[in-house]
Amino acid sequence: MNQYLIDTEFAVQNLFELATSEELQLQALTENLRLKEAEFRVHHWGFQTSDLNDDFSDAYVMVAFGRAAMASQEAERLRGEVATLQASIGTHQHAVQAIAGAILQIAKQGISLFYGSREAAPTGRMLGSLPVRDVIWQARNQSMHYEEGAFGKPVCDLFTKLEQEQGPQFSLVNHPVQNRAKQIIDVLGWSDYGNYMQDMQVLLP
Repeated sequence: MNQYLIDTEFAVQNLFELATSEELQLQALTENLRLKEAEFRVHHWGFQTSDLNDDFSDAYVMVAFGRAAMASQEAERLRGEVATLQASIGTHQHAVQAIAGAILQIAKQGISLFYGSREAAPTGRMLGSLPVRDVIWQARNQSMHYEEGAFGKPVCDLFTKLEQEQGPQFSLVNHPVQNRAKQIIDVLGWSDYGNYMQDMQVLLP
């Protein structure tokens, strides 16, 4: 096996394990958010529909007012929980993208070190009409420079082709200044270290 793959094995394996852990946490947070939002809607509806009509007795109005106050307090509490969950989800989404970007960086660095240039490396398998080699190379560049929002023609051309062949998640127009590394890892089928190695052993024999 290529020495670079041996030297980076521990790091990449841990990155995949970390990515899996982050994904599971993200799924749990997303489900929790869905439940909290539903609960909030119930309490918010309860507050809005509390009947305080002047025609009712004082006792009824007091009870209705109490229910409305409790519903309002609960809705506000849940609003805060929803905001916290949304922030946590955003943090985990950024973490997943950063981990995926690190995997692409290691893969691209291996190609650079071993061959010196992209063109000198084998193409690897085809992802639609695109060589995996080129997907790794240009996706790493997008991941490294996404905050700048300005990419060279090779990056733009590759992501345009990915958008056409693989879906709108690769649109750089619809996802400005957004890291697309996780979407790349997914479309490559790199769900674990073993799948990553299948491609890398072809690129770095």
